[in-house]
Amino acid sequence: MRTSLLVLLSILLIGCGGAEVEQNPPPPVQDNTNNYSGPAPQTADVQEFKINLWDNLVADNRCGSCHQQGNTSPFFVRRDDINLAYNAASPLVNLADPAQSLMVQKVAGGHNCWLSSNTACADTITQWLRNWGNTAGAEQAAVTLVAPVIRDPGASKALPESPALFAAEVYPLVRQYCVNCHAPDASVAQAPFFAASDVDVAYQASRNLMNLDRPELSRLVARLGGEFHNCWSDCASDAAVMLAAVTAISDAVPVTELDPQLVPSKALRLDDGVVASSGGRYESNQIAFYQFKEGQGSQAFDTSGVEPAANLNIQGDFAWLTGWGLQINSGRAQASTQSSAKLATLIGATGEMTVEAWVIPANVVQEGPAAIISYAGSAISRNFTLGQSQYNYDFLLRSASSNFAGMPALSTADADELLQASLQHVVLTQDPVNGQRIYVNGEDSGVQSEGAAISNWDDSFALMLGNEADGSRQWQGSIRLLAIHNRALTPEQIAQNFSIGVGQKFYLPFAIGHLIDLPQTYIVFEVAQFDNYSYLFSQPYLINLDGAALPADLLISDMGLAINGREVTSGQAWIRQQFNFASGTSLTEPVVMSELGTIIASEAGAASDEFFLSFGQIGSFNNVRTQPQFALQQISQANTDSSELGIRPFAAIHASMSQLTGISMATPAVANTYQTITRQLPALSNMETFISAQQMAITQLGIAYCNAAINNTVLRSEWFPAVNFNASPSEALSPANRDGLISPLLSRFAPLQPASALSDADGRAELNNLIDRLSQCNGTCDSQRTQTIAKAACTAVLASAQMLVY
Repeated sequence: MRTSLLVLLSILLIGCGGAEVEQNPPPPVQDNTNNYSGPAPQTADVQEFKINLWDNLVADNRCGSCHQQGNTSPFFVRRDDINLAYNAASPLVNLADPAQSLMVQKVAGGHNCWLSSNTACADTITQWLRNWGNTAGAEQAAVTLVAPVIRDPGASKALPESPALFAAEVYPLVRQYCVNCHAPDASVAQAPFFAASDVDVAYQASRNLMNLDRPELSRLVARLGGEFHNCWSDCASDAAVMLAAVTAISDAVPVTELDPQLVPSKALRLDDGVVASSGGRYESNQIAFYQFKEGQGSQAFDTSGVEPAANLNIQGDFAWLTGWGLQINSGRAQASTQSSAKLATLIGATGEMTVEAWVIPANVVQEGPAAIISYAGSAISRNFTLGQSQYNYDFLLRSASSNFAGMPALSTADADELLQASLQHVVLTQDPVNGQRIYVNGEDSGVQSEGAAISNWDDSFALMLGNEADGSRQWQGSIRLLAIHNRALTPEQIAQNFSIGVGQKFYLPFAIGHLIDLPQTYIVFEVAQFDNYSYLFSQPYLINLDGAALPADLLISDMGLAINGREVTSGQAWIRQQFNFASGTSLTEPVVMSELGTIIASEAGAASDEFFLSFGQIGSFNNVRTQPQFALQQISQANTDSSELGIRPFAAIHASMSQLTGISMATPAVANTYQTITRQLPALSNMETFISAQQMAITQLGIAYCNAAINNTVLRSEWFPAVNFNASPSEALSPANRDGLISPLLSRFAPLQPASALSDADGRAELNNLIDRLSQCNGTCDSQRTQTIAKAACTAVLASAQMLVY
């Protein structure tokens, strides 16, 4: 009963009375926290239920005000008998796949979430259920693929973006009869707020409560007709009135006509799929967890399920990222000192910790170190900090071998330049035997401190992201995920979490069983919201959920993506591929079809867009596609008004930088950068094709060349014989000495185009200003800073516009 998914919704209405009274009941359990004084748990599983779920939900501001005996069934948080509460809860949960539990889905739909985010409440309950079923302690919280709702493409209707139909049909009813509860300003406010005074807010809250394909299944109708929820007269007649209103909306929304020549799979929306990122991560001993799913508001929620939740309040200049994430431009996200104290308590109990984050640094010039994640009171008093110093990640930890500021810091090697302004998985671990370690993108950075015990932690500090408490260590960038564990993850567990990735991803199983005469057969795609305007489809595979094998040879060819009733006109990565599967091929496990991915444009938005697959051939079905026809473009010959200036193509820029610096194009750091930015570089010499991304790409390539050249001690000595690179900038690059840096750079790089080169005076002025700015570091600059300034000056000349334009 604990693991069943196929529980009728009507169970939510059934009480759990009628249990027989034991002849010799155990003594009552006294619990001053939640006032429980009933019989003791009859089994170990009932005890686990109480500890992990009942204790967390029984409070009046969660479920305790309604789901008590004699109030609203089911009575899963009743206070008189924990065993009866267990019986009532069991049909509502699925411990094998907690996210599919009816209890979770109910809250995700907006039912009495105690936070401002329905998703955060659902994720938190999911974690409590994992703790109850011990799935959180497993090596891997596996993704479970379930059969989706079967719908024909084009036969579904989607709610329009405009609330006009809702405002005309349903809103007058809910505003009149439901406003006393389902509005944010009600005396006893009950989410969802589909009766809010703002019709746009009400419409968004009601979208999941209306089923345009089958209006009679709408929750707004079922709550009245089947569940007798706050009817305003006779429930049957009230439900009929609401059904008529939803039906009126449905009748006004057209169905897209499907091309009869298409050979389609069944159709899906994003929310029909399984959240890919919900499984596969190693999550044992996770005591704080943030996925930044909120997408709006000024709070990010801790959904670890470990109380108290260390929810983050966000202040300053920030933005939510599509597909989960928080971009920090200035300011910080901070938990309270009271909720943060659990970190000191729980990490102190084990003496171990892991800080795991997916981050995107905004640039590689931040230092201080800039505080990405910090549990601290100020810049000079902390428990731990993950920081950035230019190309390095820093791990500052208060321990038996450090001071109150966590110094000396453990940092990644300067020469490795592991920190880049791109999406990266960074992990800090600490245990008394192995000491501190830093992992980047699943790999050990190679730096390690001596083993030392965590000591003298201050539980009055606050967890924060993006800055220190005193505002002195601003970090800029984006955070896509943060997890804090009170155990040190192993290298294998870190690699596992890196391989899972980050962000909002779904497995969409497109049903093709009707096309090949094998029920429960699907082609499954991993799908992500790539940005606000598009979706990424990738890595399709074939599977049968009944574990069946193919009864005959199967040919699939010309597979295309379709959206909202028609094939898309671009981004068809598989349209020219053919897949052959032999008779008897087992489909118990996924059979990979392709590693390719493609991006298609969004149309109606993630909540409404409907996808399906179409085929040129699958099984015995065929659709001979005709080639698309394109209008003839009239291209005229260039006239005398065309620009006399041109831009150097990428191959020439690459070769020129290599010749000028003496660094081989095959140098790994240079070659890797070149491969990364090739698509940003100009491919044609026509000035009209110029875009700003090309200059940024040239700058990145210039950085790679200058970094390699100045790290080469032989070249460095040849180029700048008068510069003492073992001295600080104040000495090596003082106004009296800096000509030893500036003159060699101008003489080596500026004469690339003598007729149009930067004038010597202008070049010197710009470089002097650059060196002045980069030398400002409050007297703390060292010889490493001298090399950094030299690299920046080298890049400024080498990657200037004269490299691009001719």
